[in-house]
Amino acid sequence: MDAVKIDDILRLQDFGLERLDEDEAIVGFAKRAEARIAHWLDFAKGALLMLMVPDDPESGCLYIYDRSRETFYSLALPIEGRFGGFREEEFDGLCQTFGLKALASNPRPLRA
Repeated sequence: MDAVKIDDILRLQDFGLERLDEDEAIVGFAKRAEARIAHWLDFAKGALLMLMVPDDPESGCLYIYDRSRETFYSLALPIEGRFGGFREEEFDGLCQTFGLKALASNPRPLRA
């Protein structure tokens, strides 16, 4: 199976959120995306988020926040025929299958 790919890179400054503390910045990112935070796992170096469109149970997109770079990475998972649109209950399985918790706990490899 292919590795997880970075789809987009979004910096706090792109949203005018760089002066907020990290929790406020993450909540602000979700608000600007007009999404609700379905899952939020915090780690020392990063955070793993699943954002969803309200009232759309198959709209989940995954992001990793790199604390040191103040950057969000949108993740593209290599699943044949799927381009996002995950259900909330798929989160734990996706984390396990693709090692997303390890990526969020050390987002440095995403910077390449």
